[in-house]
Amino acid sequence: MHTTTHTTGNLRHELFGAGLLPVDGDGEPCADQRTANWFRAVRTGFHEQPYTAPEVARLAASYQVDGRVLLGVYDDDAPAPSLDAAIPVATFAEFRKTLNTGAGNLVESHLITVVTVRPSHRRRGILRRMMTDSLERARAAGLPIAALTASEGTIYGRFGFGPATVLDSVRVDVKGGLPVQAPAEGQVVSVDPASLKELAPALFERFHATHRGSIGRQDAYTLRATGRVGPDAVKDDPTLRAAVHLDAAGEPQGFLTYAFAGWDTSPVTMKIRDLVAATGTARRELWRYLGAHDLVERIDYGAAAPDDPLPWSLDDPRRVTVTEREDLLWLRIIDVPAALRAREYAADGRLRLRVLDPLGYAEGTYELAVEGGVASVDVVDEAGTPADLELDIALLGSLYLGGTGVRTLVEAGRIQAASAEALARAERVLDLAGAPYAINGF
Repeated sequence: MHTTTHTTGNLRHELFGAGLLPVDGDGEPCADQRTANWFRAVRTGFHEQPYTAPEVARLAASYQVDGRVLLGVYDDDAPAPSLDAAIPVATFAEFRKTLNTGAGNLVESHLITVVTVRPSHRRRGILRRMMTDSLERARAAGLPIAALTASEGTIYGRFGFGPATVLDSVRVDVKGGLPVQAPAEGQVVSVDPASLKELAPALFERFHATHRGSIGRQDAYTLRATGRVGPDAVKDDPTLRAAVHLDAAGEPQGFLTYAFAGWDTSPVTMKIRDLVAATGTARRELWRYLGAHDLVERIDYGAAAPDDPLPWSLDDPRRVTVTEREDLLWLRIIDVPAALRAREYAADGRLRLRVLDPLGYAEGTYELAVEGGVASVDVVDEAGTPADLELDIALLGSLYLGGTGVRTLVEAGRIQAASAEALARAERVLDLAGAPYAINGF
């Protein structure tokens, strides 16, 4: 992409794509200096050691596959002995992937990631400018929804983002095996992780198409599945193992990547890196396979659904312990009518919603009518009939995928319902069965 530059005071904001220098002969790929400086600022912002030049090059190539747009904010007037002015004082990135909004609807969405601001430049409005400019770009492109994953829970609500999905970290006791009650179906085979280059993305696309809340995957997940990126470094991971579930016809239905945590763990532990199943059977059989490893006493997994069926698969559900629950996907509705039309609904009905938006993008009163599971949305005169529900745009993001119920937010004092009847009607129309399930960070 072409570089776009604008200034705010003495700060320069520059949008650009990750860049790689031309490679001659047997030379190694190398990122351009601007890209290398941007990654250095990112690593500093997340309190990590700088990437090596080969790591930056591998990441830059992956970012190009995703079509990521990078933003660096530069202080050209920083006093000596500040860091080189070519190293950004703030970073930001955006790209597009689809969001499964239910009933098989995949909606192109605006993803925001890698947000950092140097401590010396806090409280100068940098984050607000980066975020509002990004949301403006999304709106101009006609994208109805923005999404991010939040490292802190108090930052993004003011920009209209609300937590929409959660994940459980679980520990599974596999001492003596993992007694799955259902008979085995198909078979699970060990594979070289490198063989997953085409299969892993294809199986994820099948998962993505059938799971409300799923967000499209970036190229880094293929690199991880194939062992080209490890958990702690952007280099080949020789510890990675992989397996694939084949159905009775020999067709792949799911894959698993995992690694041994070491003999010094107590109990002896295997860690799941990724588990993608296109069917419930494949998921169950991959767990059965994990439980068949000799000498291993525990399996750790950090991306279980809140309503994961695994405990019900076992002779003793107490073998599964939830150790942590945390939000993953945060949503920001930019275009309320377009987003509501794209959503899944469990029942027909009508609702009038009064939406408050501190940034002004989605402020208004909307008449939602669902008939035959299909929604129509009209913008209505605010002086007309009072709204059934009044809510902040961030809470609409939390309700959107059905991960939170209407009554929960009303009883929390976060949403105002006009009457008990309006609340009951809103529950019928907006609440959805089952938890949304997103397994990707970004």
